[in-house]
Formats: sequence, C-alpha cells, structure tokens
Amino acid sequence: MANKNKKQLPQASGAFKKAVEGVTVQGSSKVSSKRADDNYDVVIIGAGFAGAIAARELSKAGMRTLILEARERPGGRTFNADFNGARLEMGGTWIHWGQPHIWAEMRRYGLDVKESIGATPEKTNWVVNDKLIEGTSERNFEILGNAYKKFVDVDGQMGRTIFPQPFSPLLNNNYKKFDSLSLTERMKEIDLSDEERDVLSSLTAMCCHGDPDKAGFLDMLKWNANAYYDVGVMWDMCARYKIKTGTESLIQAILEDGSADLKLSTPVSEVRQDINGVQVTTALGSTYKANTVVVTLPLNIIKDVSFFPALAPPKLASSTLGHTGKGTKFFVLIKQKVGRWSASAPYPRRIVAAWSDYENEQGTTIVCFGPQGLVDITDRNDVQSALREILPGAEVLDVTGHDWATDPYAKGTWCWYNSNQFTDSLAALQGAEGRLHFASADSANGWRGFIDGAIESGLRASQEIKAKYVVENS
Repeated sequence: MANKNKKQLPQASGAFKKAVEGVTVQGSSKVSSKRADDNYDVVIIGAGFAGAIAARELSKAGMRTLILEARERPGGRTFNADFNGARLEMGGTWIHWGQPHIWAEMRRYGLDVKESIGATPEKTNWVVNDKLIEGTSERNFEILGNAYKKFVDVDGQMGRTIFPQPFSPLLNNNYKKFDSLSLTERMKEIDLSDEERDVLSSLTAMCCHGDPDKAGFLDMLKWNANAYYDVGVMWDMCARYKIKTGTESLIQAILEDGSADLKLSTPVSEVRQDINGVQVTTALGSTYKANTVVVTLPLNIIKDVSFFPALAPPKLASSTLGHTGKGTKFFVLIKQKVGRWSASAPYPRRIVAAWSDYENEQGTTIVCFGPQGLVDITDRNDVQSALREILPGAEVLDVTGHDWATDPYAKGTWCWYNSNQFTDSLAALQGAEGRLHFASADSANGWRGFIDGAIESGLRASQEIKAKYVVENS
C-alpha cells in the first residue's frame, strides 16, 4: 500500500519559463535559432550563471555564440519553485554585497534583496550530547563564536596569513600546510567544550554539506577569509539575503542582455578539438562546430563527457574524486508560527541546521540541511520526526526539495573540496586546454561554490577568449 504522505516533488521543468522569454532559444516549442548553420565562434556548454555570463560577454564582443544546456531550463544549480504561496530557491540561494561579482550584477539590473527571517534569530535550539537545549540566539552565537575562533585561528591572526588576499588564493604557499587536514582532524587538534564541539560540528557539516571526516579544513579558512575573518559576517554572507525576485530574474536579465543562441534539453556527450577548431556532439547526435568552447560543467560532471584529446590528468582526477557537497536541502511548512528561529545539531544528525525562511497565514516555512539520505523528504511523517528532534511539537503540513546529489547534471550541491584537493586541483581546473576554456563556481578563486564564484569564472573565461580572439583576428 502506498504511503499517503508521499508526494511528487516539484521538478525543474518549467520553473524558468520567464527566463527564456526574449532569448533566442532552439528546441521543442521554442523559437528557432537565428543561425541556419551549426558553425559558431563560441559554443558554451551549460546555461548556469557561469555560462550565461560568458555568453553575454562574448556575444557583446561580436562573437557568434551558442549555449547548449542539458536541462529544460537555464540556471544550472539554481531554480525557483512555487510552494504554498511563495517562490523558493531550490538550489543556490543567498548572496551579499560582500560578494563582489553578483552584487555588481544586481546593481546592473536594478535588483534588490530580501531576508530569510531566521538568519537573525530571536530563539535558537541546539543539541549537545544528544540533549536539546532551547535557549537564546545570543548564547548560541557566543558558544559558536568561541569555538570558531579556536578553529580558524591557526596563526594568531584569524587566518589572515593563510589567505591575505582571498580572491588570489594561490598568492603564497602558506595554505599548503593545512590542506591535508580534514574538518574533523582540525576539531580534534583544539580544546573544545562539549557545547562548543557540537555547535561547531553543526556549522562545519552544513558548510561542507557532506562528511566532515573527508571535507578539507582549508575551505573553512577560505570562507573565513572571504568573510573578512569574521564568523558573523560569514553567516550574513552565506545565509541571510536572497534576490527579492528570485535567482530566475537575474539569469533572465543576463541572458536577455546578450545575443547568444540558447538550445535547451541538449546534453553534450563529446567534445573534440584539433588545430582547426572544436566539434561538440550532443547526446542525440547533433554536432556543432566552433573556434573555441567554454566548458561550464560542474566538477562532479566533467568526467561524464568524453573529451578528445583527453583532459589533463589532474582535472579528470579531481572530477572523478568529486567534491563533498552531496547533502540534503529541503523546505518544511509547519503549522506553528515560530518567528525568527534557528537550530543546530552535530553531524551526523538527520538535520544539522535549520532556520525559518518566511512566515505567512499558513504557518512557517523552514529551510533544513542534513547529510545525504537520512531523511526521506517524500515522506511527511519521516520529515516531521526528524524536525521534532530540534523543534518539539512541530506539525509538518508540507515538504519540498530537490535531490541535487542524484541530479544527473549536478551530482552534488555546492562545492567544498576534500582534503588535499585545493592544492591538487584548483589551478588545474581553471586552466585552458587548447581551444577549451573552463568556467564553474567549482573552480572560482573567490566565493567558490557560490553564484558569485560562477559569475567570476564566467568573466574570467570570457576575458581569456576575447584576448585570444582579438590577437588571432588582428
């Protein structure tokens, strides 16, 4: 007998209908491509933020540009979905004016932000030694602040000597001595009280969105440096502000600002390059030729496309290893109105972090994060059981989410490197190979794993190509 509480979760399909209006799109029931032939100056693989930015920049430079997108929508690991009267961010969500690339885009297109109400909580629950404490946010943040300082202060300067210029992470070699440490190993090095240990465990598990035993400690130092070496600022940058009209409004604006052709539902299976150019073949057998290609595939997906000649071994090895971000993110509507509320629990609890996202007449919608596979988000009873571990008496009315870990075009959430992966992979993932240029949030210098990082990398790749294009055609 089927569980009556199981439900069909919203799919990405159709969520970005507005995002392709006014954009030249080729595909079923879409506007035909402007070009009668399949030859382009640039083919961009992927219509996430990295691909959209590169397409805008290169098409504005006069280059004939085509974007091939595997999904039925643009946006990559971001999309909006309706949920009980609100538009949710199912993937990448929070932004901040301290993230320079996305903030420049926000100002460019006149967009504004709104807040997740629980990011500045009035009430906070946290689990210590399997016991729930219902306290004040001030006390919780005091515990976290003390633990966090011990955790990242590896040099007596809160990590400033490791990443003195965080958007130039390879500026010196100081980072290398910490790259072999996992988050768990670093926690074992420092003296923490039980409360500090479990509250810090929640933060690290949420940040890496995976297993802290494998996740690299160096990425914590990197986030810390990005956020001006301050945990409070980091929280605001990573969990508080969202685009008021949704990420779909920004991707729509970027796409409409360029003149690239966009072909949806077109996964790429093979890329071949030689001295004459590049041929890109889709899973359905169509081929497109270009002078150069921008590959914006997520790190965990690069290995799934055949490249001839083969990609550099470090790039392929990093993709085969993958990053740690494979946890769950889901939204729960509860009957109670809890206001500005948050909670934390140590890894591997079913929900390691949660906070209220918004309230309406139906109740409170809470965003939850946890390890992969520990909560069945299609089963309302299972979700309610997990949520009651951190919010006793919660009555769950509805649940939604997207399983990015099994999504065939993502195979993970945001990027957090494994131990040693920063040293072994970052420069290699950024490096051009012949006529192929690479752009992804997963290889950004600054806010890697964030929308800001995707935009940064798209700009970098377009700059590389424009410089080469001008030289070749001068």
